[in-house]
Amino acid sequence: MYNALATIDEKAVAHSRYATYSYETDRYNRARLGFYFSIIQEAAGVHAAIRGLSITDMREEGKTWVITRNITTVHRYARWGEVVSVKTWAAAPIRLHLPRIIEGYDKEGELLFRTTTLWAILDIETGRPQRPQDYSSRMTLPDPGDADHPTTLTLPKPIHKEEDLVLVDRTAVVPTYDDTDRNLHVNNLSYLNWALGALPSRFRDQYNTCLIDVSFLRQTFLGDELAVCTWAHGEEVFEAKEPALFHQIIRTEGDGGETVVWEGSSHWKLREAFRP
Repeated sequence: MYNALATIDEKAVAHSRYATYSYETDRYNRARLGFYFSIIQEAAGVHAAIRGLSITDMREEGKTWVITRNITTVHRYARWGEVVSVKTWAAAPIRLHLPRIIEGYDKEGELLFRTTTLWAILDIETGRPQRPQDYSSRMTLPDPGDADHPTTLTLPKPIHKEEDLVLVDRTAVVPTYDDTDRNLHVNNLSYLNWALGALPSRFRDQYNTCLIDVSFLRQTFLGDELAVCTWAHGEEVFEAKEPALFHQIIRTEGDGGETVVWEGSSHWKLREAFRP
């Protein structure tokens, strides 16, 4: 079944294609960042499924996949109707992390986006991360000498919020049934949509994201009381030439305390600064 969605070549690189439908575009007929995040999730999932490591397969072993980090650089946003050609491969484990690279290209072979993701394997019963070496060998990696598909990566530094940032917005969000996925928690794409949805419309009209780096720190579920916080060096950030923002999603706990469940930074450019 999954072989109809992607192919894996002799270098252990998975290839797939995704059409940019109108419902994946914004008011300027350009792909939303959420579309690229959807591709990232789907390409990784299909590749794992072909190798017998889908979430369904993993749950039969009492395990599941979760994403812990996403670092995406965007070079261009696809237009409505464009087909995005995607290739992805797994990299060598780093501690308890399984890295993966995903790249999206247009029909001319020009890079649209490049993503490095980190994944963890959790024991469903205990919630504890599992050692990933066995799963990495089952996935199959490109040859270490393949310079086009590197498998030896460096673990990115943890994300930290700068102390001098000021809160420019706090917006409450309520998880709905449609935010949840097969793991019964809020899907990673919802966090991105909440963070971007909290930004001013005028700002989104003028700018688009060129780099985003986010960490998934805690699982959230239906009934959680959440808020999206946007931080910057001041309100003037929404008029800067190349704005930089910091985002957090915070859960209010039963005792009134707060826990950061998702956080990261985003860098923006004027829409006209992107490649046509």
